[in-house]
Amino acid sequence: MILTERLKKVAEYVNNARCLADIGTDHGYVPIFCVQNGTAKTAVASDVNTGPLKSAEKNIEKYGLSEKISVRLSNGFENFENGEFDTAVIAGMGGLLINEIVEKGKNKFSNETRLIIQPMIAQSEVRRYLSENGFVIEDESLAREGNKIYNVFLCRKGFEKLSEFDVFVGKRLFEKKDELFKRHMDGKIFTLTKIVEGLKKAGNGAEELEKREAELGYYLKARNECDA
Repeated sequence: MILTERLKKVAEYVNNARCLADIGTDHGYVPIFCVQNGTAKTAVASDVNTGPLKSAEKNIEKYGLSEKISVRLSNGFENFENGEFDTAVIAGMGGLLINEIVEKGKNKFSNETRLIIQPMIAQSEVRRYLSENGFVIEDESLAREGNKIYNVFLCRKGFEKLSEFDVFVGKRLFEKKDELFKRHMDGKIFTLTKIVEGLKKAGNGAEELEKREAELGYYLKARNECDA
């Protein structure tokens, strides 16, 4: 099984999992890859729709892993038992939907459960939610596919208050300040500059302009400190 760079980065955080729960599994690529490579002993490929589950089931059978990977129709963690899994992946969804899934399912996580999250949008809202609802982001990394850069979070239950700078920039990313992070900040600065300019020209939405200018300031600060 060969993964895209995005999914490969997600899979890198799976380590010695007794049971991997893949929420929104789509084609089942991540659990197949992890069981194949020995980073997960067993897995449950789960989705809220039957179509993706049928696709995942075909792929699981194709790779001869039906005894180690099961498929399950479930809205988030709804049809999982407490303690059934020790690692969970929620990838390829919007950040607000991921927050909702975690909120509804967090009572099924133990203190040792590893939660791997890859939001397509609203990454800052995911960081804010995790910080305010009893989770620690142990690590965060970036994956690049073409012109797109994706964020991947490794989390567990715990407490760590993030500043507004941390929420927007990513505390663990800023600690590393690697080359992809610099490119990521450049992209954020370019996009936010355009948004701020547009809001100024429109001459209304003062509150939104203030919020966006503050966000832009965090990205500029992070980028400048990379070169300090």
